[in-house]
Amino acid sequence: MGRPLTERERDVLTFMIERAVPFADDRPVPAGSRERWRQSVPSTTAGRGCACGTCPSIDLEDQHGQTPDGGDRIVLSAHHPKASLLLFIDDDRLSYLELAPHGDEVWDHFPPVAELSL
Repeated sequence: MGRPLTERERDVLTFMIERAVPFADDRPVPAGSRERWRQSVPSTTAGRGCACGTCPSIDLEDQHGQTPDGGDRIVLSAHHPKASLLLFIDDDRLSYLELAPHGDEVWDHFPPVAELSL
């Protein structure tokens, strides 16, 4: 079982669900899907972190400690001046919250929502 999400992780996850745009040429996301994902945030926990050592990216676990893998995938994206953020949703379940730095900077945590754009 994972650990509880930090307040910042929860804020970024909620922002991504509510506002982030489909990545590249992905299809639009219905409002009902966003609402369903938003309702799952309170029971979502942080699983394994990225092993790169430069980002705070995390697996997202459901109330059963499971991280979905594969199946029908939707990717939502947002931006920070120094990084890209991606939210992966696999088989209609939150699966991975990623921060991809644009440079060599090491990130210990996700940026504040106020610094994100679409």
